[in-house]
Amino acid sequence: MSAPTVPVPPDAPRHEVALWRYAIAAGGVLALGLVVVARLIMLQTGTERNWLAREVREGYAERVPLPRGLIYDRNGHLLAGDRPAYEVDVPLGKVPAEALPQIAHDLADVLNLDEGALLQALVNNKNKNVKAVLVSNRVSEQQKELLEERASKWKVPGPDGKPVPLRGALTFVRRLVRYYPEGDLAANVLGFVAIGSGDGYGGVEQYYNQLLKGGVALVHYPYAPWHQDKKQQQSAPQPVALYLTLDRPLQRAAEEEAWRAVQHTKADSATIIVADPYSGALLAIGQYPRPNLNDYRAIQEHLKKWDALDFAVERSYEPGSVFKIVTMASAVDAGKVTPQTVFHDVGTFQVPGRTVWNWNRGAWGDQSMVGCLQHSLNTCLAWVAVDRLKKQPFYDYLQAFGFGRPTGVDLGGELPGYYRTPGTKYWSHSDWASQAFGQAIDVTPMQMIAAASAIANGGYLVTPHVLRYEVVNGRAYPYHPDPPPQVISAEASRTMRQMLTQSLKGESSAALVEGYSVAGKTGTAEISIQGEGYITRATNASFVGWFPADKPQYVIYVWLERPKTSIWASVVAAPVFANMVQRVAAIERVPPDRVRKQLSAAEAQQP
Repeated sequence: MSAPTVPVPPDAPRHEVALWRYAIAAGGVLALGLVVVARLIMLQTGTERNWLAREVREGYAERVPLPRGLIYDRNGHLLAGDRPAYEVDVPLGKVPAEALPQIAHDLADVLNLDEGALLQALVNNKNKNVKAVLVSNRVSEQQKELLEERASKWKVPGPDGKPVPLRGALTFVRRLVRYYPEGDLAANVLGFVAIGSGDGYGGVEQYYNQLLKGGVALVHYPYAPWHQDKKQQQSAPQPVALYLTLDRPLQRAAEEEAWRAVQHTKADSATIIVADPYSGALLAIGQYPRPNLNDYRAIQEHLKKWDALDFAVERSYEPGSVFKIVTMASAVDAGKVTPQTVFHDVGTFQVPGRTVWNWNRGAWGDQSMVGCLQHSLNTCLAWVAVDRLKKQPFYDYLQAFGFGRPTGVDLGGELPGYYRTPGTKYWSHSDWASQAFGQAIDVTPMQMIAAASAIANGGYLVTPHVLRYEVVNGRAYPYHPDPPPQVISAEASRTMRQMLTQSLKGESSAALVEGYSVAGKTGTAEISIQGEGYITRATNASFVGWFPADKPQYVIYVWLERPKTSIWASVVAAPVFANMVQRVAAIERVPPDRVRKQLSAAEAQQP
């Protein structure tokens, strides 16, 4: 049965289609299309085509960090470079408070951090509404993977109270960090790169920071995706590669001997320098203690305790009797004494305001200048400085030898040392007499190695340095120091070599090495304690010398700080010097004197 039909009233309104409206809409679309086509034609054929090309060409730029310059020893062994690492952050805004203990536990376990301190830092920052906390920026690939594995197991209560996975609790950012393949090898010489600023601190890293610093490169990407293969890189100046004068085996030997010296003598620290006396090239600067440069916490603890990274340049002290070689060399050069000059020692020497005593309070009678060095007589050296050399020449020689100012060594943080001079506040005759035998004057071990080199090499004050050459864009540029000044004559240098060879045989047999002639001087300096003055129970024990004695190839400086087994340098420092002579001779293949002289004679007989 069909539905009934409803009749339409004759006066009902009729709905007709308004065709004119469709016509207007179609015309608008057509007009817009014509405008687009015209615009495209203008872009392709008109002046605005250049603008489009520029936009495609320029695109946008991204800053890409460049690696820091590499550092090698003289034989090409890598000492410092960059490697990829990660920053790890905890986005506290996404992490509920109840998850923080688990996060702190796993982060501390994997990254070797203090769990309690880390948890406290996370909670405190969470309470302050800090959005994210940087936990570490030296996370290795292996540590990152381990943290990601543990984070995948973290759970928090869901809306229904059931555990649900905690997502996004850690974020990782890839970056480059400084890396030292040998750990603590030459740590005092290399320095380190500070976290955050990226600048070098101490040693080579600080001194050559601007050369080593990589900066950033700008990489330009075009906007048009079909031109992505046309990206361009505008590089910053490329960092250089530095090749040092350090010799890795010699450096390791010096560090081993420094460690052994501290173990045997119970000294607070030990510093050993090995240098070429003619060029000033530093072959080794061994030190103990020193930090592992890959452990930032160890670096901070070291600096907190010692306030210095490289003891050879960043610490100064009263050197004691090793300084007598400077006083004697000055007087010999000035013609005021000869090896045969006689000093009658009565056990004391008087200057206004001070009585100078010998180390054992004894009187040694008539002594030549060789005997004064051999017996290390304070009275004699004070007499040489005050009565023979006189005031102005004595201080002129101290200035000429470089004391009271930096040596210019290319290591960060070098101290100038200090001593009072006539005309300055608090200077006295006591200072003058004391400085002659190494008290009332602060020096660095580097200043002493420079002065000893001048005495050994013919009288030239060479600048100590660790740079052998730098490589820029594949081209090597050797280190070229300024011509060194001559502070004593070649004749005075020759005389001092003979005197120190002869005197050492009677002063400290522990420094002698079978088969090799050595020249040198011990130094035992009492340490001044505030409120107590100079005390005998605490000393700095030093030794400076070179070998072979007649034709020096290596100059060696030893400093032991506060040795406990004996206060005397002849007992504790001289054997360290002898050990280093043996190590250097073996590593550098220096023939014994007898063989060396036979070779020289054979060469002289050749036509």
